[in-house]
Amino acid sequence: MIESILHFFSSIPGAAYGTIFYNTVLVLCLFTAFRLVSSTGNSLLYSKPSLPVPTIVVTVIIILFMGLRPNESYFGDTFSYTHTFNLMQNGYATPSASSGGEWLWARIMFAFATGSGDVHAFFLVTDLLYYGLMLLCCWRLFPNNTWLAMLFFIASFSTYSYGVNGIRNGVACSVVLVAIALAAGGTKPERYAGLLLSLVAIAIHRSTALPIAALWAAVFIIRHPKQAIYIWVAAIFLSLLVGNRVGDFFASLGFDDRMTSYFQGQYDAKDMAQFSRTGFRWDFLLYSAMPVLFTWYLTVKRNFNDRAFNIIAVTYILANAFWILVIRAAFSNRFAYLSWFMYPLVICYPLLRFNIWPDQDRKTALILLLFYGFTYLMYLIS
Repeated sequence: MIESILHFFSSIPGAAYGTIFYNTVLVLCLFTAFRLVSSTGNSLLYSKPSLPVPTIVVTVIIILFMGLRPNESYFGDTFSYTHTFNLMQNGYATPSASSGGEWLWARIMFAFATGSGDVHAFFLVTDLLYYGLMLLCCWRLFPNNTWLAMLFFIASFSTYSYGVNGIRNGVACSVVLVAIALAAGGTKPERYAGLLLSLVAIAIHRSTALPIAALWAAVFIIRHPKQAIYIWVAAIFLSLLVGNRVGDFFASLGFDDRMTSYFQGQYDAKDMAQFSRTGFRWDFLLYSAMPVLFTWYLTVKRNFNDRAFNIIAVTYILANAFWILVIRAAFSNRFAYLSWFMYPLVICYPLLRFNIWPDQDRKTALILLLFYGFTYLMYLIS
């Protein structure tokens, strides 16, 4: 039975993955939106906590589907990680030589390379961590609406990409999501546990030092989103005024070799073919602004003051402000992801926790469709 299931998922051709994923999520969003439109009032706010069995089942199916993908060029970094895996398996690479400072990721890969020797098992576990930790974050923050919160994550613009390409970054950011859920929604001991857990993400991908620093700032320094919004707006003007000099400064620090190559333009034609253009990305900025504007509407105009949401929103806004400073770098979408992975959390937390509007269920349905509509449009035109 299990072998048949594994064979079924592993037999799906790589070229069909995007089509299957995006259209399946479209059906899930339409079905969920129809249910919300059929309800009345603000029933989402009064749902009772329960074990999210259907959500777990859907997540497991996604993990099997993504984790058992074929090793083909359609999946970007999957091919590169397979190469490193094979070097480890044949004794040509060690965790210390392959880690680049991200020792936990290298140790996990080495354990699979010298243990099971099955690269598909390795990718299955990475997707288990990627989607499983996402689900844990949703369950922690939204025990009464875990499905809708998880659907926002699945429907997010970057979710599919970082499940197959940039997977190390994706796993590290999912660790940060659980850390945020603990830091934002827990008692003081749980908050400190979340902050300590966030440091584990750096051992998987050093770039997560950015959202981790933003999280610590949100917990201890910047308590209200309005202050973070001022910083975000200032970052736009600063980026327009100084251009590439901010990126050059961070490149000079030598914090991350790959990031440094993006700042300094050290990428080859194959890499550049995967990214449309450099320069000040007004399109990315507009996309990134939606959670900031939503936060302003809620916390400044409507005066909502929720400690957990303040931590979530400030963390997103500060991380996104850094990306704005380096927006001209090649592959700036990779920098943007260091805030975008929190995008669905900033959007869905108020919808599922705050009494914002009359008939909020239907407005939530509309927001979900608009949210995924952008993702689906980008899939169609890519």
